[in-house]
Amino acid sequence: MATVSPNRRTERAGVNALRSFLDEHDHLVQEIASGTDHGEDCFVMLTRQRKRTGYSFTVQVKAGKKYKRAHGYAIDVGDHFTDWQTSKVPVIGVVYDVDERCMFWINLTLRLSTVTTAPRWVQVPRENELCAASLDTFVTHIEEFTDERGKFSASAAGGEAEEGASSPRGRADRSRTRAFHAPVRQWTKATAAPGARQPQVAEGYAVVRHSHMIRVLDAVSGAEAWSAGSAFNRPSPMGDEALYVSAGAGRLRAVALRSGRMRWEQPLRVRDDLAVYAAKTLYAPDEKGRVFALDARGGSVRWSSSADDQQVAAPLLVNDDAVFALRAASPVGSPAVSSSGAGEVVALSVAEGVQKWRHRADCAVSPAWTLADDVLYVVEQAGDDTSVLVALDVATGRQVWRCFLPAPVSAAVVSGEFLYVSGGRGGLYRVSRSDGTWHRSDTVATVLTASPVVADGTVVVNTGRALAAFDAEDGTSRWVRRLPGLAQGQPFVIGVAVYIGHRTGVWACDVRTGRRLWSDDITWDPESQGDPVATADALYVTDRRGVVHAFRAS
Repeated sequence: MATVSPNRRTERAGVNALRSFLDEHDHLVQEIASGTDHGEDCFVMLTRQRKRTGYSFTVQVKAGKKYKRAHGYAIDVGDHFTDWQTSKVPVIGVVYDVDERCMFWINLTLRLSTVTTAPRWVQVPRENELCAASLDTFVTHIEEFTDERGKFSASAAGGEAEEGASSPRGRADRSRTRAFHAPVRQWTKATAAPGARQPQVAEGYAVVRHSHMIRVLDAVSGAEAWSAGSAFNRPSPMGDEALYVSAGAGRLRAVALRSGRMRWEQPLRVRDDLAVYAAKTLYAPDEKGRVFALDARGGSVRWSSSADDQQVAAPLLVNDDAVFALRAASPVGSPAVSSSGAGEVVALSVAEGVQKWRHRADCAVSPAWTLADDVLYVVEQAGDDTSVLVALDVATGRQVWRCFLPAPVSAAVVSGEFLYVSGGRGGLYRVSRSDGTWHRSDTVATVLTASPVVADGTVVVNTGRALAAFDAEDGTSRWVRRLPGLAQGQPFVIGVAVYIGHRTGVWACDVRTGRRLWSDDITWDPESQGDPVATADALYVTDRRGVVHAFRAS
């Protein structure tokens, strides 16, 4: 009488675990019958949003103590070396740890493509765990390996083949590989208000505005701390464990972030969306152009500047010595101030509120201004097709330099010895901070409006249908990554990845190479909701339905 192999239960445990996992995430798995198993156990077709993408792979599954090593796992190659190495679809090796009930993977086709002699074993690193948190990164790897197989090196998959399967070059490449941690959704919170604004995050809390409501959430758990009605649906500054909001009938309130209790109230009709908190002080402008400095803890007015009857047209900027206000050229009582109505920059003493200096622009001033070190960079809109970038000494208001740019440009991003601005039809400008000389790098024939982002020696700009990256030093093109939908807003960086939202979701790409690392189908509207909040290790996004999502990115 035939007997059942004692290893069958263990072997089936691995196949069943993989199949259940992929089925749970809507990928299509076809198990290969044992009689036709020649080195692969399953054929997998990938999906996104329950639709097939056209990408597929085969899997060799191993399970049991035989495949466990001191620092990971391993898969025996046997007589499958040529089959796996030359396969037109990637062959993925998966080891199932029966004791830990975890799966770990390796791209066998990629790994074996680096060697000419068949190794006995291929190592599978513990870092390559296949789980819900890493699934999107795994899927992205399959997609990009299929599309750009020739560009992949041995370092792209992790691990190494034993017995001559790794080269000194491969080991050097891996030593330079920087870790990417795929964002993991920590919590979600529905506001029942489509189009709710992006959160403001500070001091352990996330504040969401919608429909004249304030909702305060714990930034780590998403638990609601409190909620209350609001006279205005606009962002407010936070600091010293309080939220500073304009209430009805001309009142300014400090509300405790933890409890929602009012800490103090002042009869001031100020613009909280233009106010700023700095060094235990709240600086807030009123409708007459005055700036008030209030003690953040008690609410007492430390000083107020004189009224110039010119409204403040952008959020205040503050350094250790001065408060900078961008004032409108149009007088109080005129129609609502637009960016084209701004006409001068005023510096006020932090200690007393007296005017230190005033810069009167030759033309309208854009609210796209930047404060860096001892220089204030202001953009004057000379015309529909030109801009003037002006560098002002923050101590004296003296003009350090001015340069003319052949396009309306974004706010300047400062990195090292240069400023980077985007604008016009396909232009990215690198401007010297010392003398204002500039160099243009052409992107594509599209109008750029969002500021670029600079990280790891690379400047990345949103061109609408793609992300384009340039060398920060010489402006040469590094990579272009086509996006599946029209993108809006400024890219942002967390760790080694640059993120961008588009009409069908959000992508994370490697800053240096442009390789797609992660994606999600969450969407938002930058024009009405603003831009998501990225901290050193987290991402907070309010989607179009008004649901707040918190991702942990490390």
